[in-house]
Amino acid sequence: MTDTRYLARPRSAEGAPPGHATDNLVAGLSGLTFLVLLVFQNLVKAVLSPPNDAAPADLDRLAHADAWTVHLFAATYVIGFLALLLFAAGLSRWCAARDERAELWGRLGQSSAVVVAVLFALVNVAQLTLVADRDLLAGDRGLQHLIWTLHNAVFTLNMVAIGGMLLGLGRAAHLAGLTPRWMGPVAPVGCLLLCLAVVPAVAEIHGSPLLGVGLLGFLSWMLLLAVAGLGLLRRGGQP
Repeated sequence: MTDTRYLARPRSAEGAPPGHATDNLVAGLSGLTFLVLLVFQNLVKAVLSPPNDAAPADLDRLAHADAWTVHLFAATYVIGFLALLLFAAGLSRWCAARDERAELWGRLGQSSAVVVAVLFALVNVAQLTLVADRDLLAGDRGLQHLIWTLHNAVFTLNMVAIGGMLLGLGRAAHLAGLTPRWMGPVAPVGCLLLCLAVVPAVAEIHGSPLLGVGLLGFLSWMLLLAVAGLGLLRRGGQP
């Protein structure tokens, strides 16, 4: 009698179930899309966004002359939300299928990605509030400054979630052989730098040189997006 277990899920020539090639393609493209959005958003922020210790004039400029950047960030958040979660889910699935040790780390990366998405939503909420109620807030500088401080606080604590995402997805990718061997220390070191930058949280909210430490960790996250995203594209239908 023929064993029908092996007829239930036909596999491709590479040994992967049909659809896995598409899944890997979607995950890889999503990671690279998210990377492009990060680069674009951070370039705009570097040029136009108010500093952490913004003066009323800086916040007025954001709410009026530069309000288009807030609308732009809200639109790119929609794309980035989907891209980030698709990348995290696809990378975790691929790595867990290749090495069972990667499953735990992939779960950490996926759950951290959800936290990052939520916290970035709150960052956008603060900016949208500054624009939506700009006329009212112009007469209440204290409330305006409070909203900006909350914006900075959420952004600062988000570095911990980014660190968890980097550590989880980076370790999973390393164990499964998705990333080169030399990238092994990148995820844990980058996570450590991001977490260290958050420790003096109050100082960070108002702007601190230690933000540079967090920047190095953030660059590690961007490197992982590039290398792992391209890796998923190259692997096509592999399990």
